[in-house]
Amino acid sequence: MTSAAAEQRVTQAAITPAAITPATWAVAATAGLSGLLIGYDTAVIAPALGFLTAEFGIGPAMQGIVVASVLLGGLVGSILAGAAARRWGRRPVLIATATLFLLAAPGAATAWRLELLLAWRIVLGLAVGAATTIAPLHVGETAPARWRGGLVSGIQLAITIGILLSYLAGTAFAPAGNWRAMFLIAALPAALMLAGLLLVPESPRWLWQHGRAEAAAIAWRRVAGDAPMPVIEAADPDSGGWRPLFGPRIRRALVLALALFAFANLSGIDAILYYAPTIFEQVGFGGSLGPLLATVGIGVVNVAATLWATWLIDRVGRRPLLLGGMLPMTLSLLVLAAALALDPASAWAQQVAVACLGVFVVGFAVSLGPLPYVVMAEIFPLPVRAAGMGLASATAWAVNVVVSATFLPLVGALGLAGAFGLYGAISAGAILFVLLMVPETNGRPLELIEANLARGCRMRDLGQLDPIHGPRPTGIGG
Repeated sequence: MTSAAAEQRVTQAAITPAAITPATWAVAATAGLSGLLIGYDTAVIAPALGFLTAEFGIGPAMQGIVVASVLLGGLVGSILAGAAARRWGRRPVLIATATLFLLAAPGAATAWRLELLLAWRIVLGLAVGAATTIAPLHVGETAPARWRGGLVSGIQLAITIGILLSYLAGTAFAPAGNWRAMFLIAALPAALMLAGLLLVPESPRWLWQHGRAEAAAIAWRRVAGDAPMPVIEAADPDSGGWRPLFGPRIRRALVLALALFAFANLSGIDAILYYAPTIFEQVGFGGSLGPLLATVGIGVVNVAATLWATWLIDRVGRRPLLLGGMLPMTLSLLVLAAALALDPASAWAQQVAVACLGVFVVGFAVSLGPLPYVVMAEIFPLPVRAAGMGLASATAWAVNVVVSATFLPLVGALGLAGAFGLYGAISAGAILFVLLMVPETNGRPLELIEANLARGCRMRDLGQLDPIHGPRPTGIGG
């Protein structure tokens, strides 16, 4: 196919509407279940940690290890899943991921020694890391461009729902001290995810890349109906390893994806979600259920704000939503730090702390919560997409491990005020990075973004139809 014909096909894909088919909904639903499991299995440690401490007699350092065990598994799982999805496909890796979720939930629930619990939590982490990488990859490669942002960010919505469900489970089982039940009930969504994955198609883009043109066309019709299939350049499947990611052009996309995930986790969101009961106890919430109930309130706010972001993301665009959420998020952290530094024991400081945590969660939920997943699913070329997303997700989990393992020591050294002040300063730097680097990719075909990256366009211009002379595309399509 000539270059002109290829450009015409990409342009046609940019202006041809594609509906959401039942197969696309099925892919999004199974990805949503994976997101629910990510949220639940990472956050359930918050209500369970006190009971684990009492049963196994663990101190502050070991508490950090128990929290970080899933996160460490997530780091490894992200890297392994990216390589496996490139070689064997997106769907088989997701099936293996669901199987790990299904096995690890009862495994953790029945552990009678701390070492066994840690082992099963690491297995859960492998599944969490794989899901973080491959679920948005699968959705991004099967969703119509018009709805891609909302469907990918639906995974983050499901993560917040999973976090909220973990808090509710903690509240329900806390009176009996039944941490085992908190872990066990995650087996139900894992079973549903596994059953759903048996019905969804493989990514047509992966099939085409691996020379299976007929299977790719069938899969494309399932996910896109009658919409024209975009131009997908033939490539050697073995050319998508780690080395091309560090070439001069693709390296820019890698830096962008890694930085967004690093900034998201360095904002302190993980410390707030995983140690929420401890934080609320320190700012004055008393009783055995007071901190847990306040934590549930934060979980409700997180879900509501992420639902709002899912509705906005394909209407407002990536850049405005990122900047519109990060500004109040950063200000709330700095105000919270100031209030806690001035008079942490006063009633007004407690009220300011609760308000700031709520504003922070809303700002994060509409910006650095869903959008790193969306952007990383859009900016990598097809041959290295799985590897690039795997490395980006691994960065997220690596920073997550550091933040979660160091939060309590950081609070011990700097106090809550100092810790949140540090997170606020980092978030201010993230705003500048987004202004300079993040492109607007709303409604753009993946192949258009890939072509602009290949021709050396600035990162901010990757979503433009003609980054030098022409107007931006206004249409929609696959």
